[in-house]
Amino acid sequence: MKQNYQVIGMLMLALTMVVGCGGDAAYEEPAEAAATEAVETMAEAIPLDPAVAQMQADCAAAADAMAARQAESSLYDRLGGRDAIFAVTTDVVRRHRENPTIVHLMEGVDDERLIAQVTDFLSQGSGGDVEYHGMNMVDAHARFEMTDEYFLSAGGDVQAAMQAAGVGEEEIQEMMCMFASLRDEVVNK
Repeated sequence: MKQNYQVIGMLMLALTMVVGCGGDAAYEEPAEAAATEAVETMAEAIPLDPAVAQMQADCAAAADAMAARQAESSLYDRLGGRDAIFAVTTDVVRRHRENPTIVHLMEGVDDERLIAQVTDFLSQGSGGDVEYHGMNMVDAHARFEMTDEYFLSAGGDVQAAMQAAGVGEEEIQEMMCMFASLRDEVVNK
């Protein structure tokens, strides 16, 4: 599957907003009904960028192959575990701070806390025995003007960091699909 993997980084950016907003424990428990309703409302109200729509279609087409790989070995293991995820996450945060399109969203963010939270999120999401305790994506982004432009730009940072770390294309594809599935929870403008 040859495509631009720019969407990957939006989750990193999403978690930037989660951690950067204080991470108040009162807001960390997801309100499932409200979150579901908000996602459905956003999905109806915000047109899907053609690049994101294509990525979601590509992910649907690759679902069986990804499931087969996951059945053989978890994405977490194929990525190299928590230490490897931590290293890529650290590089992504550095790249976000240098990205003129999204750097303003990094203002006031505690990098160490962000890296720890994102590492936990990605470790759990990729099949590791790690538990993420941060905010849900809808609540974290409700007050931000998150666009597909930011979503795609941040993804470019993640693609570059994963490639620099020597992550394989199949693993990049799987991470991209995990993140692309969160688009409607993140983009709100």
